[in-house]
Amino acid sequence: MIEINGTKFSRHVGGGSYRHDYERIAIDIAGGILPEIPTYRKLIATDLFFVLYFVVKPYLEGQEHTCNNPFVVQACKEIEEGDRDYTLDVWARFHFKSSIITIAETIQWILTNPETSTAILAYAAKPAKKFLFSIRTIFEHDFLKHCYPDVVWENSEREAPMWSIDEGIVLRRKSNRPMPTVAAYGLIEGMPTGLHFERRVYDDIVTEDIKNSLDVMEAVKDKFDASQNLKTIEGSHHRVIGTFYHHNDPLTYVRDKTDTMTGKNKYAMRLKPATHNGAENGTPVLLSQTALDDLKSDRSFNTQQLCNPTPEGTQLLNPDYFKPIESEFIPKDCYKFMLVDQAGDLATNLKSGDSWAIGVLGVKPELTDIGASAVYLMDLFISPMSESEAIEQIVRMYLNAGVLQKLGVEKVGLSTTHIHIANALTARGRHVSEESGSLVLLRPAGREKTKKIESALAWPLNNNKLFYSTSISSVFIDKLKLEMKQFPYGHDDGIDMMSYLYDIIRDYHFAVWNVQKKYKQTEMGVV
Repeated sequence: MIEINGTKFSRHVGGGSYRHDYERIAIDIAGGILPEIPTYRKLIATDLFFVLYFVVKPYLEGQEHTCNNPFVVQACKEIEEGDRDYTLDVWARFHFKSSIITIAETIQWILTNPETSTAILAYAAKPAKKFLFSIRTIFEHDFLKHCYPDVVWENSEREAPMWSIDEGIVLRRKSNRPMPTVAAYGLIEGMPTGLHFERRVYDDIVTEDIKNSLDVMEAVKDKFDASQNLKTIEGSHHRVIGTFYHHNDPLTYVRDKTDTMTGKNKYAMRLKPATHNGAENGTPVLLSQTALDDLKSDRSFNTQQLCNPTPEGTQLLNPDYFKPIESEFIPKDCYKFMLVDQAGDLATNLKSGDSWAIGVLGVKPELTDIGASAVYLMDLFISPMSESEAIEQIVRMYLNAGVLQKLGVEKVGLSTTHIHIANALTARGRHVSEESGSLVLLRPAGREKTKKIESALAWPLNNNKLFYSTSISSVFIDKLKLEMKQFPYGHDDGIDMMSYLYDIIRDYHFAVWNVQKKYKQTEMGVV
């Protein structure tokens, strides 16, 4: 057992696969065989695990006891020996990706390249600044001051021209360039302009905070692309690290980027799930079996521990089966219903990513050999809105829809939205009410939403009974298809709205046409 920088170390815990023999080196330094400062400087410059364990470890919270682990040792080697630019590291949570790459490697890079600048970028400034806080704190430690007096300030608060979490920090260097040595920025807030960095680290570009907001995630993707202008003309490199949170989050966007000339992936990805085979029943690579088992009850276990944004299994709602049809080919004698899936006030649904979903669906009650009616989505609107905006949109769509059999409005808690809609329609000369049966309150009735949607839509979708009008904006159709593709892991506002149709028509008395009736079969469906 040895101690360096106040950190105790035992070679046996890590499996003996270190880059250097730290015990032998410590003994030789103590015996005067090796010079202390030059030796430590060489270790810091060439051994990422040394930096992690002996420099960064004292500042790790809750993970220091697993730092000396074969998984961590090997991960450090892979980072050192692999590509430096265009790398994507998707590792399970609690597996040291930020500690190794964002903190330890940044410190190593700065000490050996003090004239350069590094930018740490997250989706927002706050999560990026937490990494800068750790880095700044470590640079204030006596060990680095002792080893690198030419780079690290003796009294940073007094001597450094900049030593701020908000503005960045500047270490000792010969140049007077305007960029800090290290700074932290947000992609969707506070991204710098006119600055250029030799090294960029993208960490936390998707988190729990934004995984349910498709709009925010799309904005992050756009800003990620724009941030490539922050590089220097020569000698620049960047890393992207994180954990999947969503089927279509910014990390999957980066993963799927391809070179336009070769068609190959632009980013070399290192995927490190929490188990040896990436399966739930696999052997843990770092966590204890008990710790991993505790995480299995988490709904995000597949994405955050198995690093699988799309868990294996049968796709429940295949958007490829949702077929377009030109409006002129939609049967004129359809029974039409309007459905509203509400999302509350604008501030709430902008934060959560929820949307109001309003649709007009036509049903052709024609029994075929498989016993199902064709359903046509004739109009659609999916967007975050305030209640007043939503009511205006509902009224417009209602008036444009022609004759509607029923208007169904989701009833959420004590919501009185249906009353406001009825009053707004009355003001426009249209009357709906629960008493007349023209207004129906839609309720989950104790059903789990996923099961409700699947039981309503899977069969008609998979049997080519669901169509959408090509006159509907592609923006809304794309959102609806994305919901189908990601179901049950993404947003479900539009498909939840559509699933309520089957609640309404279950007890509706249609005049049914028999399959023997003459009809024209087209590629679009039965007309």
